[in-house]
Amino acid sequence: MRARNTSTQSENKIHDDTLARRYGFRGGLVPGVIVYAYLTEPLVAGLGEAWLARGTAHARFRRPIVDAE
Repeated sequence: MRARNTSTQSENKIHDDTLARRYGFRGGLVPGVIVYAYLTEPLVAGLGEAWLARGTAHARFRRPIVDAE
């Protein structure tokens, strides 16, 4: 699975390739909420859609994710 940056038009410009590269990243950062959504897909697949209503998950991101990682 490769994360996709869907927020290139966000007001938070760290998601934009140009600004993110000026700060030393390889490209615009994928928003944490998008990365979290990728992480929950296996939970929904394994536990069913009821997990969306009652389940919880905690995640800690150790480093930023850029588009296509």
